[in-house]
Amino acid sequence: MRGNILGIFFTILSGVLAALIVIAYGRSDRLAPEFRFTAVGLIYDSKTADRDLIQGVNAYDSKDGDMTSRIVVEKVVLNRDAETAVVYYAVADFSGNVAKQSRVFPADIRDIDFNGDSSEAMEDPLFPNMLSDGTQGEGAVEGASAEGVSTDDQE
Repeated sequence: MRGNILGIFFTILSGVLAALIVIAYGRSDRLAPEFRFTAVGLIYDSKTADRDLIQGVNAYDSKDGDMTSRIVVEKVVLNRDAETAVVYYAVADFSGNVAKQSRVFPADIRDIDFNGDSSEAMEDPLFPNMLSDGTQGEGAVEGASAEGVSTDDQE
């Protein structure tokens, strides 16, 4: 008899706890913040900093409000053919929901090539000194191998 009473008690307790979990989950913040962009006359060049790229970008969350101060620039990818720079932004609210967005800016490729590029360099891990046009970049040694793989055997 005592075992039946304990079994009924724990069954009811489990049901109540399951209901509380469902209610708590339903009330939790699962919506990511949203970005809002305003026009900016920025041209990406070698002197452009992250703070310049964040100008004209705002982020808002339905629960937490203005999240603009939490925006970060994840990376910048140059498109030399189109003379543009694609900037990738991310922001997280206080519940851990993350939003990501990108924006395209015109780029001054000549200035970047002459003064250096502050964006991420994209290179092949097997051939780090190989340029995208198939030629070897500065500091490359003819016939050198990368990570113990001979370049002669790969054709």
